[in-house]
Amino acid sequence: MKRVIEMGEFKKPKRAKVMNEIEQEQEQTAEDLLESKPLEQIEIDPITAVNVERLKTVFKDVDVFVHHSLTFPNAREGQDGRVPEGAVFFLDDLVNEDILDQHVIHPLLEMGPESFFGQHVEDQVITAKKIVQVDNLKAAVEMVTSGSTLVHVDGMTHALAIVAPGFPTRSVSEPEAEPLVRGPREGFTEKLQDNTALIRKRLRTPELKSEVVKLGRRSQTTVCFMYMRELVEEDVLKTVRERLKNVDIDILLESAQLEELIEDSVYSPFPQIVSTERPDKVVSALSEGRVAIIIDGTPFVLIVPSVFYDFLQASEDFYQRFYFSTAIRILRTMTFLVALLGPSFYIAITTFHQELIPTPLLLTVISARAGVPFPALIEALIMEISFEVLREAGVRLPRPVGSAVSIVGALVIGQAAVEAGIISQAMVIVVAFTGIASFTVPAFNLSMATRLLRFPMMIIAAGLGLFGMAIALVALGIHMCSIRTFGVPYMSPIAPMHVRTWGSEIFVLPYPLRKWRQEYIQKKDLKRSDVPSNPPQQEGDGQS
Repeated sequence: MKRVIEMGEFKKPKRAKVMNEIEQEQEQTAEDLLESKPLEQIEIDPITAVNVERLKTVFKDVDVFVHHSLTFPNAREGQDGRVPEGAVFFLDDLVNEDILDQHVIHPLLEMGPESFFGQHVEDQVITAKKIVQVDNLKAAVEMVTSGSTLVHVDGMTHALAIVAPGFPTRSVSEPEAEPLVRGPREGFTEKLQDNTALIRKRLRTPELKSEVVKLGRRSQTTVCFMYMRELVEEDVLKTVRERLKNVDIDILLESAQLEELIEDSVYSPFPQIVSTERPDKVVSALSEGRVAIIIDGTPFVLIVPSVFYDFLQASEDFYQRFYFSTAIRILRTMTFLVALLGPSFYIAITTFHQELIPTPLLLTVISARAGVPFPALIEALIMEISFEVLREAGVRLPRPVGSAVSIVGALVIGQAAVEAGIISQAMVIVVAFTGIASFTVPAFNLSMATRLLRFPMMIIAAGLGLFGMAIALVALGIHMCSIRTFGVPYMSPIAPMHVRTWGSEIFVLPYPLRKWRQEYIQKKDLKRSDVPSNPPQQEGDGQS
């Protein structure tokens, strides 16, 4: 158990045990006690020396565990004739040494142990920003491993944890996974407090609430989820709490692990939770009634609930003129279909439906394929697998080398394959255009899903032609319409249809025409603003 202390809460505790009970417990070694009881059942002992032995046993062989004994030369003797002593505990590589010296150790030595039983310990003794009271050994261990400094003085039936971690952190920089031409350049880091601060800097309202949970039996990773109290649906918030509570994982390192544990359809190839490094994107989602889940140790924040069209949007869509943004969104939808169906359509046409090709083009295709020993399916598989190998090599190699390897490799392999008569020129063009089209999808996880689905679509097209592709697309559409993410239909606002929100979800209309929030996300406050569609002209406007 642990909780943040309040002013006036410290009172001198009474001895809860008689001396013979204390003597019997001291006879039992710390190791025996830790083996016989779970940590949460072992309370903080009033004697500092006992707590020192227990924590030394817990952190045995941990070379960075430090405990300093505190001796108070001006302290008065207690009822047992002993001068009270104290101790501080911390992990050397996790604490801020300046805060530890200035706000903990020096005030303790100057004020003496009696000050710990006064009513102003927060103001007059330990002046750190946040102090947490812990009552059992498990809470004490969790605070120490989180970078806090634990303090105990003889006579206290609890310990104080001074929250002042000194983790090495990365400074705020531009997100590399979501670049843009115009817009904010700040991106999330691996530090939870920095990420929440970047969000609160943009949403300066008390309606922004946050809750914290610990996930991971061993990692004890801090997870914070934020929401707007007046906008979020209670059912969505309840679902988020329940799913986070039911997470059972040994070590939580990255948001992708949590994403898989809380999403609705684990076996679906389509992503169901948006992840982003951009604070402005998270703030926009919060203003729509969504919930942001922030995991300590990763710069990627999860946004729930998310629908399919969220993965085809980029933050820059709302920072450009609406003509350009609308055209780009239409282009993205078309290139998504090309990335999914391009090679399949070529295979089906050239294998079963040559009559659909104009005669001049058909003659060109036939002459290009003359001498190629493989059917169109084998051609496509060879080129697609080669393209994926080059793409993966470009990602894994150092950045200056990776881009050069992927570009040069594609040119060399493609040209060599055509000259050797293994691949036709038309197939090289189709696969290259398909690969470029997949790069236009803003969400990398949706792009990966498209790349994976491309292979079964090619096999179906090679066996059943356009008829098989039609059946596969219908099955894919039924599957996507059946998915619900945190209670919201995945294909909203198309199925079910919400035309009023198309101005911001499907297209990008002028701001006065997209004043409605997504009603499939929340129904508490649907209107963004009362901006008129045609602002009134000032007096004298339009006069010569």
